[in-house]
Amino acid sequence: MVMLVLGLLIVAGLAALALLGRGLQRQVESLRAEIAAARISGVLDGDDPVP
Repeated sequence: MVMLVLGLLIVAGLAALALLGRGLQRQVESLRAEIAAARISGVLDGDDPVP
């Protein structure tokens, strides 16, 4: 019984990590799209960081 609970906790943890990774990937893609749009509109010049 204990092994079953531990196994379920491990599976739940792995699923949570997968969902977290997908969420972070979406945020990075969204940020890249915003930066690209800002460069196209002339707000950003080259690779200068935004203060």
